[in-house]
Amino acid sequence: MRTISTLFLVLVLAIPVFGQLNAGPDNSPKIGEMAPDFTIPGAGRGAPSSSLKDFQGKKNVLLMFFPAAFTPGCTTEFTEAGQNHDKFTALNIEMIGISRDQMGALNKFKETVGAKNMFVSDTDAVILPKYDALGPNRLARRHYFLVDTTGKIVWKSTNVLLPTDKLLAEVAQALKK
Repeated sequence: MRTISTLFLVLVLAIPVFGQLNAGPDNSPKIGEMAPDFTIPGAGRGAPSSSLKDFQGKKNVLLMFFPAAFTPGCTTEFTEAGQNHDKFTALNIEMIGISRDQMGALNKFKETVGAKNMFVSDTDAVILPKYDALGPNRLARRHYFLVDTTGKIVWKSTNVLLPTDKLLAEVAQALKK
């Protein structure tokens, strides 16, 4: 019984990884295009929702699509992002993590890993297809999009987990152009 439980756990943790392997062609929005807009639910019960467009003229936005909370890669990714939050803030970047996890799970994940960014739950897969971030396994593909203050995509990376130092260097370089 223990062997079956262990095998099941390994498979559950591996699904997000395998979903990244067969990503297919990149049909996501291109650099220079306007970022597809979407609604961002309010942070608490009764809080008003906002949208990606609400950041225009104010902040750059780093959209971070990820497979699932509490998986090893995602845990490392958002732990490091939290530890480096001040460096993203110095670049006038608001980070938004997006997955199909329920909001309750994302709130617990945020607390557990010490993330300081906003999270959006896309359980109905409304946002993911706009960014070609819905994988064949129905989980989010790992995609990053940097949207500048005009609402245009100025940098992207698809299907690769980037170490935070490399992510910071690449988005900083993109904002200089």
